Amino acid sequence: MTEGTRLPLGLNLGLWDRMCSWQETLEIARLADELGYDCLLIPESFGRDGVTLCDRLLAATENIKVCLGIANVFSRSPAVLASTAATLDEMSNGRFILGLGGSTPNLVEGWHGLRFSKPLQRTSETIDLCHKIWARDRSPYDGEIFQTGGVKLAFQPVRDAVPIWHGAVLEKGLRLCAQKADAWIPANLPEKAIAWGAELLQKEASALGRPRPLIAPTFQLAVHEDRSQVLPLVKFGIAIYFSQANSPYAKAAAALGYQEDVQSIQAAYRQGGTELALSAISDEFAQTIGIVGSIEQCQTRIADLFNAGADRLILTMPAASRAECEPILEGIVPDGLQ
Repeated sequence: MTEGTRLPLGLNLGLWDRMCSWQETLEIARLADELGYDCLLIPESFGRDGVTLCDRLLAATENIKVCLGIANVFSRSPAVLASTAATLDEMSNGRFILGLGGSTPNLVEGWHGLRFSKPLQRTSETIDLCHKIWARDRSPYDGEIFQTGGVKLAFQPVRDAVPIWHGAVLEKGLRLCAQKADAWIPANLPEKAIAWGAELLQKEASALGRPRPLIAPTFQLAVHEDRSQVLPLVKFGIAIYFSQANSPYAKAAAALGYQEDVQSIQAAYRQGGTELALSAISDEFAQTIGIVGSIEQCQTRIADLFNAGADRLILTMPAASRAECEPILEGIVPDGLQ
């Protein structure tokens, strides 16, 4: 399948030792490439280094794009992010995507030991500087956080700009995405977020005279003939991301009409931790955040999410081996996309 006919589907290759070996991950990545999936996404937080994994994935595949999704804007300088992205893009003949986000205090302070301050401003200036560096512009930049100038990138990038995908979940971040990014890649949000985000992105981008960013949400894919067997997997992810009182995911979901669900999850967590929070998550709430059921049910759900306004869908890796993934990744593609 050629670049012009690739499917608007991506695969999130979140790596957990208990789930999948690296060799199997490479085989699953090659499978997604062969099936015509549009992109692979490598998350980065407390585990393996995302840049290294992106490099290996780009070397192991031929046509599929690879997104570092997402890199926080605190632990690497804009110059490091820009030069790394341009290098990976050059080595892969234009297949790299730079995913950026402000991250969380838990990651920035607890893991990196850095001060978590003004994440949106830092993201905005990082995007500005990436574009400036890719343009090989040595003129001064006088931002609130960064002041640079007098130096330019020492090689010519293969593209004028590497695509930047932004992982906002709240309104202020979404406005920044509309102003400066090429795509919006939210995760752990209910389906209603797609229409909400599309309207806000379109309004903000139109006012600036720029194209609306692509909408490419990530959904957890859990395939089983009996939904009750895999719903706990989806609920576990919800409990992890929604239980804390300061969770931006919980705040976003509450604003979309799920305030009672959020309150129940957080109250249960305060009383008994993650285990009790899991019991407070309804099947209905879990299913609006996940893609759950038989292959046929998941295919229908994916079609519905595209109809809701998604331009791309990023799906979590559904199984731990290529052999198990192949019938799923083939079967869930809606007829209209093939």
